[in-house]
Amino acid sequence: MSQIDRIRDATQPQTFLEPRQVISREAAGEIVAQALAKWESTTPEDARRIASTLEDEFPDQARPDDFWHSQSSIAFRDFFVWGHNHNFGCGINRTGAMGPRHVEITTEAMRLGMLPTSLHGKQVLDVGCWSGGDLLVLAGMGGKITAMEEHPIAAKAARRLVDLLGLQTPVIESSLFADKQEWGGQFDYAYCSGVIYHVTDPMLLLRILFAYLKPGGDVFIETKGAAGEGSICSYSGTLEKGWNWYAPNETALGRWLVDAGFDVQTVRVHRRENGRLLACGRKTEARALRETAGFSRPGSWLEGTI
Repeated sequence: MSQIDRIRDATQPQTFLEPRQVISREAAGEIVAQALAKWESTTPEDARRIASTLEDEFPDQARPDDFWHSQSSIAFRDFFVWGHNHNFGCGINRTGAMGPRHVEITTEAMRLGMLPTSLHGKQVLDVGCWSGGDLLVLAGMGGKITAMEEHPIAAKAARRLVDLLGLQTPVIESSLFADKQEWGGQFDYAYCSGVIYHVTDPMLLLRILFAYLKPGGDVFIETKGAAGEGSICSYSGTLEKGWNWYAPNETALGRWLVDAGFDVQTVRVHRRENGRLLACGRKTEARALRETAGFSRPGSWLEGTI
């Protein structure tokens, strides 16, 4: 990309294209179902053992269906409810506060070409895995997963789940903002669902993900979305349970990706029927940060060509 093209992309607003359907919803759903089925126990005894172990070690502190409305005075980071619905096999299940979102989101992403139909041999970073629902889908699709979760109880729950299921998947209890320069250029795919509106610095998050991807690597974002024309973000902060900060509309989310370094020609943004947004973009080449004024890591490695 020429310097003129880069300046144009940095200074002109874009209307980002809708992704196009590449496979049917039914076909995508079947791939996701098969991915999750790999982790189901084949005997009721084994399924009950795993389920009861996780229930005992990581009990819900509120009913999953009431989680987002409960008035607990416990700080959110110290408050735990199981995340996505989980089928241990043989009809033994655990209901989570996030329900089947891991199935719905990955199915929709795959249908629209935002998630490959196979991750075989790919190095995948799963950011904000909570108790492990997305992680199991991505691993079941063949990805070599590295998972991160800053919520301490959720991270421990996900680590225990993958241990019990026999996955060789590291689950790192850390904020993404504790960036690791040694991860630069290590990943083929970064999956970040239900995370970006929970952080106070979405541009920094995207720049770190850009840094961690190889040239040719892709990012996927799922987020709460705002409505409105132009580049708009809504702000909730601590007024809304779950440390919800900035929720972008389509233009703002697309611009975040472009300004973080992702190629404008590859950025796609889709609004789901429930109002939430899906977005993707590709790191086509190593790039310096377009503008360093006001960047929240002044002088860091993230400003340079990465």
